[in-house]
Amino acid sequence: MYYTNKEVFVLSAVGCMDTEPDGLESILAGNEEGAKGCCLSVDMTADGIAVLSSDGYCTSNDGARMNISDYSYAELHQAAPQLVPAGQAIELARTCQAKIAITVHNQTLLPQLRMTLRHAEYLDETIFVGLGLVEAARIAVANPDLHIMGELPALPDNIDALVRAAQTTGLFGLRAAPGDLTPQLIAACKRTGLFTMSLPTNNERTLAALLHSGVNFIETARPDISSMLLPAGEAEPHQIPLMRY
Repeated sequence: MYYTNKEVFVLSAVGCMDTEPDGLESILAGNEEGAKGCCLSVDMTADGIAVLSSDGYCTSNDGARMNISDYSYAELHQAAPQLVPAGQAIELARTCQAKIAITVHNQTLLPQLRMTLRHAEYLDETIFVGLGLVEAARIAVANPDLHIMGELPALPDNIDALVRAAQTTGLFGLRAAPGDLTPQLIAACKRTGLFTMSLPTNNERTLAALLHSGVNFIETARPDISSMLLPAGEAEPHQIPLMRY
């Protein structure tokens, strides 16, 4: 019931397989195509409710764009009933036995998300992304029970020093562009117990390279392509929930 940084998980990007962004259909579509997890983007309403939103807005039934932070959840739900509470998306991901990567646009949501994930017994299955290295390290130190990934802006000259610093500050791992996830960086992370994650890509050759190199979390809007690249038997939807030790 554990997972290690020797394993690989394909995560479906927001709006994967041409589904509507920030909807439950994206989670279901990714799971059906063999993804082992999903990516969620979360923002906060004026009254402090976590909802799915990639750009801070939702579209009302009459086509108007509404800023999530300017309205209460009740007001947004009335105007845009398709708006999804983060808790509902987390519960669906849990039902699919999927890993979750959450981009949090408002960090004051972290305590609420922690409580929701603990209640669902899913905190260990969730990672938080979208944070620069310095900010990620600060949050990781203050929240050692959360799995925080630091965003790598570019590949540094001294990879070993970067990895040691990430390990010392308690980061769960590093997220980077596919081209920056070099064998040296991946190997250094594996040696120190850190996980690696790619920024999203749909390119078949890039996905094949990421799978071959053992990047732990691979984000894509085309999990069907990843499934075709996996050995037989590895692309099936989840059957057994896994946890990090």
